[in-house]
Parts: sequence; C-alpha cells; structure tokens
Amino acid sequence: MDYAQLERLEKRVSLKPNDRQAIRQLVTMLEYSNLPKQHLGAYSKAQLEVTGGLKKGWQAALVDTGRQTAAYSGWMKALDTQNIQLAVPIAQIYVGQTITINGEHGNCGQRLNFFEETKVICGLCHECYKVQILPENLEGMFQVYFLLLNLQLPRDNARKSMIELREAVKFPYKAYIYCESIAEAKECLAIFRAAQVEFEITGVHSKISHGCSEYSMEYPEFKYSEGAGDDFETPSDWSGIEEAYFTDIPMPAPERPSNSKPILSLRDVFAFRTWVRFAELIGDKSCEKYGTRLGPELPQPFVKRVQGQARDRHREMVELSAQG
Repeated sequence: MDYAQLERLEKRVSLKPNDRQAIRQLVTMLEYSNLPKQHLGAYSKAQLEVTGGLKKGWQAALVDTGRQTAAYSGWMKALDTQNIQLAVPIAQIYVGQTITINGEHGNCGQRLNFFEETKVICGLCHECYKVQILPENLEGMFQVYFLLLNLQLPRDNARKSMIELREAVKFPYKAYIYCESIAEAKECLAIFRAAQVEFEITGVHSKISHGCSEYSMEYPEFKYSEGAGDDFETPSDWSGIEEAYFTDIPMPAPERPSNSKPILSLRDVFAFRTWVRFAELIGDKSCEKYGTRLGPELPQPFVKRVQGQARDRHREMVELSAQG
C-alpha cells in the first residue's frame, strides 16, 4: 500500500472536491487496501465506516431487500458525515477470479477494441460463454449482486454486475458469470437458478450467452442458441489478422488473481449510488425503497447520458417484465 500516494490523493480531493479523476483514483486505490486508523482523509474514513458496519455473514444477509435498504442508508450517511458530495459513476462491479478462459487472461478491453477496429472476433472469445442474468428492476439488481457473492462456482468464476450504458445494447440491469465452455455455463446457470430459488428471488431472468454483445450484433449466427449447433464459420484469415494486430500490443496480466474481498469498499458504495441514480433517471420506481435523495450527486455528463437513454431503458424494463 502506497500510503504517501493515498495521502496525496486525499489532500488533492480535499482542496479540489470536484476533481473526478482524483476521486476515481482514490476509491480504486482504497478498494483492496489495509487502512491504518490514523492520518486518514475523508474517503479513507468513509471506507472504514462502511466496513466497520459489516457483520459476519453480511453477504447472505444483504440478499434481503429490507436489509439492503437499511444498509444503503447507512452507507450514504457515512459519505455525508465525511462531506463527500460528489460520486464518480461506477457502472460495474466484479467479484470472483479475474476473467480467465482456458488458462489465458481475458483482457476483454483490448480484445473488444480489436473487434471494433477490425470486426474480427479474437480466437479466445469463441471459447467464452456466460450466464447472462437480467433483473427486471433495481431491487432485483441488488438482490442478484449479493446473491453472486454467495455462489459456490466451479472455478470461483468471474462475476460482473452492471448497469447498461451502451446505447445499442438492450436492457438496463445485467449480471454475468464468465465461463470457458457451454458445459461449464450450463453448470453455473443451474447453480445460479438453484440459489435464486433458495433465496426466493423473483423477477430475474437468466440464460447462456456467447462472447460480448457486440459480436452477435455484428454476426447474429455467433449468438448462442439452446439446442442449436455452432453455426458460425470463422473466416480463414481471422487468425492471421489477430496475430498481426497483437504483435506489438502487450496483453498484461491482471493486478490480482481475484476481485473478491471480505469487505465492501467505498468503490462498491459509489457503484450502488450510481445504480440508484440511474434507476431514478430511467423511471424505475423500485429505487424509491433505497432513498433517491440520499448520498452524493453524480456528475452532469453521466446524468445527461442516462437521460438521453431513459425512455428506451424504461421500455426495456417493461418488455422484460412482460416476459414473466
């Protein structure tokens, strides 16, 4: 832990409380840090207050909506106590092992950039299958997030919970379990659905998907279909294009082997605040349980971006709910 850097960032945001870049660096740095109980700034103190309120078994306890809403109120109070008035948008949270497909690191950002430039799907992405989870509303989103913390999966598979900000991709709330084969995806899907029944969670849909959403939007035959064979024929020149592209582009190893941690971090709390504000902006009434006026505001660029999608996102919520 670089305490000198932590102190510099704390000092910077105390002098410039609207410095979004510094705030993001700070909450990211705090996420996996062991904090001392002295010489701390506002953000470090807020994280200590958040973690100090967690009791043994909190992961299972917080699947319950009533306990979530009470805890959320406490987390927002911790931010208010430290006079934290601006939250940077955090759209997604990972837990479990870092994304690894058949022994190779996912490096999803680099592979997606490659696809956007070339329309070529990386070879590794052909092996990537996911359990896609679609909550109907914010309440379901929180339930799914905490449920994912409790799952016992074959490889402690990477899991992600997120709000959807890509305009071309449907449905506002999502979670994924990353798998390296159809067989593993089916196993993880069964585990998730069994846990969903155990915790009596309704209003959540789940299925298997293949690779990133952008791939099947460009190549519909790449999409996974239950009972169908693999109809996608990989063009013969793709492997050569991929090899040439990545010759001089490093594919770094992840900073840590796992994104799981025994606590909730301030970054997690910022994500929760982001989700609640997102829900409010798209007209999701379930956000009222969490207290939409609690906590710091989100930057105007984020607010305007969501407002521009709000009508479509609300329509997608209604569409998903109608599926029963």
